[in-house]
Amino acid sequence: MSDYLQDVEWSFPQALAVFVAGILGAFVTTAMVLVVRGPDLDIIAFVASFAGQAGGNLLAMWILSIRKGTGSFRYDFGLTLEIKHWWGIPAGFGLQIAVVAITAPLLELLFPDGAPQQEVASITEDTTTLVERLLIVLMVGVAAPVVEEMLFRGMLLSRLVRSMSPTWAIVAQAALFAVIHLLDPSAIAALPGLMIVGVVLGYAAIKTGSLSLPIMLHAGVNLTAAVALMFGNELTEWLEQVSESAGVEALITLIG
Repeated sequence: MSDYLQDVEWSFPQALAVFVAGILGAFVTTAMVLVVRGPDLDIIAFVASFAGQAGGNLLAMWILSIRKGTGSFRYDFGLTLEIKHWWGIPAGFGLQIAVVAITAPLLELLFPDGAPQQEVASITEDTTTLVERLLIVLMVGVAAPVVEEMLFRGMLLSRLVRSMSPTWAIVAQAALFAVIHLLDPSAIAALPGLMIVGVVLGYAAIKTGSLSLPIMLHAGVNLTAAVALMFGNELTEWLEQVSESAGVEALITLIG
């Protein structure tokens, strides 16, 4: 048995309670926004839902930490951030690119007419103002990595390693991490990629003994996807311009 985060022995029901608290938090905040602003699911409703989910998760974790643990997120869930793991953010960028390359052939086979797009992806893609984009970065690149790592690699993984080998525990938590995203049915196309990311994050957690590196990697993965969605058209146009410019320069060089 691994000694990974065994100071507090979290249980499956407790992890489930944290997850449900997040769902309830998202429901409450989204409902409040929709009542005030109307039925359209826009960026404000999305941010409110995300904030409510994170708030519900953290509140439940805090209550459990006070009652069963030490009251410290660092000791009870492994939450810590170390400067030495800064490289995890660019590594997360590389991981996201690798996942896309690996899963693309499978997705083309399974979804010949195009894979379904998640609601969060559609909303992120439609952001236009600086404030909207900063809110997306804050939710997707900061809040989600911290809260999800505390739940999946903090509570769940530490529970799984008490009943199975670290290898199987990593695989099991990665599978759960992927399947949970099916709360949005359109996320089915993302399952293979989420599974790969979950395995890498689980391995990083076991290897380092804390959530510092997994959070950095997770942030890099999420930010890469967010930037690609928000600035996809601009990046495409820029790359085309660079390509055309390089082609002209190469032609001039050959002629000269």
